[in-house]
Amino acid sequence: MAEVNRTRRRQVALIGPSEPDAATLALAEQVGALIARLGLVLVTGGRDGIMEAASRGCAAAGGTVVAVVPGTSMDEANDYAHIVIPTGLGWARNVITGIAGDVIVCMGGAAGTLSEIAFAWMYGRPVLALSATGGWAGELAGRAIDHRRKDTIVDCPTLAELERKLRELVL
Repeated sequence: MAEVNRTRRRQVALIGPSEPDAATLALAEQVGALIARLGLVLVTGGRDGIMEAASRGCAAAGGTVVAVVPGTSMDEANDYAHIVIPTGLGWARNVITGIAGDVIVCMGGAAGTLSEIAFAWMYGRPVLALSATGGWAGELAGRAIDHRRKDTIVDCPTLAELERKLRELVL
């Protein structure tokens, strides 16, 4: 069998709220920049809130941003997306964002974020939670969701810890 040249870049799906507080927005932008500096591709739901802030940080740092939007229009994505995937699935697009990364990073979050975390969990993706951002990231950090896996959602209380875990898991 011929050897395969694996050139696929590793992906980080960042999930979280569309209406976060100012501190979470600032942190999301730093997370996006970190993902770019590590040479990873950022995948988000492509809209506003932490999705836009992380996309802005990633793009500004020279990274690649993929937006998986719920509707059918390319124009739904924020201005920082390089690649737009319109799904036409509405909230069901959370299945895609929940498994589109080699690792999933969650910040804060409400019901939509919870659904993405659940899909990531069920499909075996590592989930890193920036617990200081509250929401489901804070609630689930350090916990297992159910019996399907022996690991837990990884608690990353700081940006430095997130970087350490990303290096460990995807580089």
